Amino acid sequence: MKKTSLFFLTILLNAPFSFAHDEPWTAARPDGHAPISVMGDHMHTMGEWMVSYRFMTMEMEGLLNGSNDISATDANTTYGYNKMMLPKSMTMDMHMFGAMHAISDKWTLMCMLHYLDNEMTMQGSSMGKMESNGIGDLKIAGLYDLARWDSGRRIHLNIGLSLPTGSIDEKSGNNTLGYGMQLGSGTWDFHPAVTYLAQTENYSYGAQLGGILRIGENDQDYTLGNKFEAGLWGARKITDSLSASAKLDYSNQDEVDGAHKGLTTMQKNMSPGNQATSQGRDITTLGLGLNYYFQDGGLKGHRLAAEWETPLDQKVNGVQLELDSTWTLGWQYAW
Repeated sequence: MKKTSLFFLTILLNAPFSFAHDEPWTAARPDGHAPISVMGDHMHTMGEWMVSYRFMTMEMEGLLNGSNDISATDANTTYGYNKMMLPKSMTMDMHMFGAMHAISDKWTLMCMLHYLDNEMTMQGSSMGKMESNGIGDLKIAGLYDLARWDSGRRIHLNIGLSLPTGSIDEKSGNNTLGYGMQLGSGTWDFHPAVTYLAQTENYSYGAQLGGILRIGENDQDYTLGNKFEAGLWGARKITDSLSASAKLDYSNQDEVDGAHKGLTTMQKNMSPGNQATSQGRDITTLGLGLNYYFQDGGLKGHRLAAEWETPLDQKVNGVQLELDSTWTLGWQYAW
């Protein structure tokens, strides 16, 4: 994987940046969109539509206590968890269906629906796997153009709201599943963000600051932690259709406030996945991606993209699974 990282960084740093650019920002180039994992990164001109599909798969394996590795045996000895009920690994697959439409040159509307498929393996081989799947929370948003310059720069505001369409009543048999296996937040959540974009002749770069603010408490008597997110990325055109990107992300999410009323005291004591204080984390990740934009022919206007992400640093609240890697694949089409 180190060789892959060096390959991407070599592409991006192959030539010096030139900040002189006398043309406005445009999406009609392979690096005209941010890396595929970034949401609400760009706007459209009045009347334009875009549809998209993303597939994200996230792998988690091994246990962390804060920022340090901890074995299942030590977690059992130190915190009294049932060793058989400690998580061993987890895979989360997410399908994201999106649409964007510009009702003016100042406003672009966006909506995104998620479908999740979660699978968790426990330390005890006889426990088998815990699973949950279904529709997640629906997100709607408006992107408002704050400013644009002829020098290839622009900035816009993201005002989003997620609706509690995802289930928070998922169970394995008669037992309520832990917080990470539920499909939604159960609350109406505010998603504010501001996004900055810039382009030169061969490069593009951008930054996004945002977060998730939970509104109220859900009907299971808890609220997921608020989240702060920051991202910085850069990309280089390799050809008129192909670009490579690198991205740094940082996020911080608080622990859960309250407790899921479907979880018994015994369940909470057996596994950290059922404890409110073992939710949320600080994490910094590196992402490397490729983007392909069809300039002509029958597929003109279509985009294909892939991005791999890995943690550079992570610190969890309590005891949690360690994030290993995330892959995001995507398709976009605008007309």
